Amino acid sequence: MKYVILGNLPWKSFAYKEILKHLPEGEKYIFIGNNPDHENEECNYTLMNMDMWEVNGKSEYIAIVCSPFWIQQALGGGFSKVLFIMDVCPVEEDQQIWNKYSGLLAEATDLVITLSEKIYLEQSLRRRNLYWWDGDHEGTEENHALLHLFVEHMAQGNSLEGLMRRQWEQRIQVYSRLHRQMGPHETISYLLASYWYLLGDKGATQALQESFEMMLLREHNGTLHSHYRFFSAIEVQQGEIEQAVYTYAITAVLPHEKETLARMERWAAEKRLELLQAELYRVNEDYRRAEEAAERDDSEEAAHFLADMYLEQWMWEKALKVMDRYQLLYKNGISREQVRAILLWTRGRKHEAVTELLRASVQDWNILKSFAETDMLEKACHRLKERVNHGSGS
Repeated sequence: MKYVILGNLPWKSFAYKEILKHLPEGEKYIFIGNNPDHENEECNYTLMNMDMWEVNGKSEYIAIVCSPFWIQQALGGGFSKVLFIMDVCPVEEDQQIWNKYSGLLAEATDLVITLSEKIYLEQSLRRRNLYWWDGDHEGTEENHALLHLFVEHMAQGNSLEGLMRRQWEQRIQVYSRLHRQMGPHETISYLLASYWYLLGDKGATQALQESFEMMLLREHNGTLHSHYRFFSAIEVQQGEIEQAVYTYAITAVLPHEKETLARMERWAAEKRLELLQAELYRVNEDYRRAEEAAERDDSEEAAHFLADMYLEQWMWEKALKVMDRYQLLYKNGISREQVRAILLWTRGRKHEAVTELLRASVQDWNILKSFAETDMLEKACHRLKERVNHGSGS
């Protein structure tokens, strides 16, 4: 294997070196960053300035991308595979732009790695090409060995879902041990419930019940949405759809939640059970299962549901396919041409993206606002290049 690392900091400050050590051994490594003459630390990688980097045979390289602002280089670079290390937004960057392009990059990459268990659990409800790097917790050695398998499977084009289930089982073993040692604890029980839910195990109910009760005893706020609503996802997963609607109804306090409840009740009355399940999963942020349920319905109403969800969750490749198939010109205030143009832009096809936007602006001049966003992305990418090449640009 050959690797090229699109970093987020100069090599000396690069935070993901330990991850690189656990990848399958490669015959060549290139790190896009500052000149090694400026480094005191010994480095086995070839360090190159991004603007000077021209390599024949890019299709032989696996790109390891450490910032969403490399999205054009990653998706337009012709690499054999793209691996994205998804991390929290740096304080100096715009949170909305960071989240959007993290989502767009994650949708298009072959493997997503995250160092945050919170992000890992959130993303596990969206995709099936995800690995969590556990830096310093119990079971770390086994966790790190798993990364080697993930990258091997990715390189061979194999499904990663079995390995994801294996990692969920590892987490259950770890938290079960902690539960035995510490006794009932709201966070440990909630994490157990989350991993059992991902595996479709009925143990999720008891673990969530224990966590919910502990939260109430400790007088924590917000448990109605953070914990009690979760019961409705477990119930629909176990086929108890009527009970799931009733559970959600108890948590539906805000006007938009009451609108959602009314829609659920209509679908229940019409026996539209797939759409009902999809909505119950969506309100619990289980977008993967919501997608599967809506696809089984295969109606125009389901298409609108999916397009809205895909756009909201930055799954724009999927959104565009639905919008093209059903000729949906606008969804969530976003035109089909805007979606297409942004996807072209993220793949480095800027001329085509500009043409698409200008053509669409004849009908709606507001579409030209997309140029402001692409300008923000270009500036963020420029700052990133300055940072990795010179240690500046923040």
